[in-house]
Amino acid sequence: MSDVELQTLVKQYFKVPKALQELPLILIPKHLLPLSVEMKQQHPFIHQAIQEWLDIARRDDEFLRIERRLIPHIPVYIANTSKGQQFFKIAKAIGDIPLTASVVPKNQNQGYWLKTLHYFWQARGVVMAQQLLGLIQNPLEEGGVFIHHFPDTTINNLKLTKEIDIACFRILVRGQRIIKQWAQKNEINYAFSNPLELFIEILKQNFLVAWYLRPCNQNWTWITRKKQRENIADRAYMLKKLIWQESPFDNYYYCKKKQQYLDYLQGAGWDGYWILAMRGQINARYNKHLELYLGDYLSAFIQGKELFVDEFDWRSGQPYKKREKNGKITNRPQQIQGIVDLCGYILWSWS
Repeated sequence: MSDVELQTLVKQYFKVPKALQELPLILIPKHLLPLSVEMKQQHPFIHQAIQEWLDIARRDDEFLRIERRLIPHIPVYIANTSKGQQFFKIAKAIGDIPLTASVVPKNQNQGYWLKTLHYFWQARGVVMAQQLLGLIQNPLEEGGVFIHHFPDTTINNLKLTKEIDIACFRILVRGQRIIKQWAQKNEINYAFSNPLELFIEILKQNFLVAWYLRPCNQNWTWITRKKQRENIADRAYMLKKLIWQESPFDNYYYCKKKQQYLDYLQGAGWDGYWILAMRGQINARYNKHLELYLGDYLSAFIQGKELFVDEFDWRSGQPYKKREKNGKITNRPQQIQGIVDLCGYILWSWS
């Protein structure tokens, strides 16, 4: 019995949780798109394509030392056209960032978490590709491929992420000439043939920063969720001030914070360079067209600020989280453990 057949059987007899899971991207002939989900999965061509995707996913599991017989999955069917192939390329490039960013888990919990992030980024890639190209129904709306499989919190996080991603991408498209000129002036190599390549590089560097600050943290001290929220609030404030305003009346505290933020951006690679390239563009008459896009990005960033706060507190490389006990939330985070259930879903529970 193949993985696809076994997964179908499990769904018939077990109540499966709403959770992130593998998203095979399946390019199929246009005439097969109208078929029902059940008929698609029974078609020999599609059945084989899903199985080949799951074989690759199983090799990822082996690298992350994840042991499970089943890999829960939701196929995403795309018409095998030139536009469909472009959809596939965009979604996969974004979705694979956690596994292509050269991070190596230091323990089993980090392996489970990296795979969980991989699932979220796969969904993020599908959402972005759909926003840019259409081809499939919005996966986050009623009737979309994600809506009845993911928890409401995940759907909401993907909606917020989508707004940030689209706003950033539009700036990169509209400001491409400015960014290139800034890079040349600052002797920084601009090695991108189009804004989409730059966008994916920004996402990759953003992922790496988050990984090294959190799961990769081997210290007993850690950046608490409260502190993370404070940092994000500061970042939103500094981002607004940095792009929109320059004042000779800034106090010492503000000047110091601004310089710290500038130093961070200088050292963040393209995750910071594109913001530096946008500095002062609002007040330039010939760049007024950027004002709307920069405003959209800042609004989306503020609306989705909770996305930048990790679900866990990471210390000594292990995840911790506060729990509810006897109707009360514990004062101190307690260590949490990743587990794989009988259906292959990655779940988290307190040790």
